[in-house]
Amino acid sequence: MLGALKNRPLVDQALIIAALSSASLLIGAHLFEHFGGLAPCALCLDQREAHWTGLAMSMAGVIVGAALKWRRAAIATAGACALVYLFSAGLAFYHAGVENHFWPGPVTCSGGGPVDLGEGSLTDLLNEKPTGPSCSEAAWRFLGVSMAGYNLLVSAGLFAVCLGAALLAARDARRQSRRNAPGKP
Repeated sequence: MLGALKNRPLVDQALIIAALSSASLLIGAHLFEHFGGLAPCALCLDQREAHWTGLAMSMAGVIVGAALKWRRAAIATAGACALVYLFSAGLAFYHAGVENHFWPGPVTCSGGGPVDLGEGSLTDLLNEKPTGPSCSEAAWRFLGVSMAGYNLLVSAGLFAVCLGAALLAARDARRQSRRNAPGKP
């Protein structure tokens, strides 16, 4: 598999790495939840959404770049993925700060469950304390780093990979178009 990856253009390599990384993080999060019994908080769920977005975008970029041979679209997709991973890193940074009590988390920080409007009023519902796990307590740590901390590291790395690949591929595409321009020897 790695041999086949080395023969692909750099931007395709970055998009495949992003897709595999996001898929791995999502699988790991769901395994921790379903088999480890660690219910996600609201910020954990938001971080998953960023990786679902990154996974979908990177797969789309691989398809347009490799199957359809639209190189500029693949380059643009890698740049867009870089922005998604920058957002993911920022969200993970915020969550890690909440877990380490550097700043307060959102008031609505809970894993949430079904909303029961039963006999109470809307005011009662709004005054109710969150029922899910708190965003300020890390459910799991390895070597002192929480899942949000590891997500920060991975997301920052994916940002760098996607941005670097997009910038290098765009530079190469500009050079190639200058060489192929009419009137050039």
